Amino acid sequence: MQIGIFSQEANAKRAADQLKKSGIASTIRTETAKGKTFWRVVAGPAGSAADRTALLTKIKGLGFPDAYAVSR
Repeated sequence: MQIGIFSQEANAKRAADQLKKSGIASTIRTETAKGKTFWRVVAGPAGSAADRTALLTKIKGLGFPDAYAVSR
């Protein structure tokens, strides 16, 4: 699940910490596009479609309404 893309690393870390406190594994990926660095927070994995749906529901309930499923 992609949680969000952040222009500041501290904000990405806060999001990842919030997920961790709720028992959700996440990763922060540092990426660059057009000369600008950004941080993408992704959570998971989820093995089945039902697991993905449950994880997405939990993540959205934590205050990340724009989260969506992505392939790692």
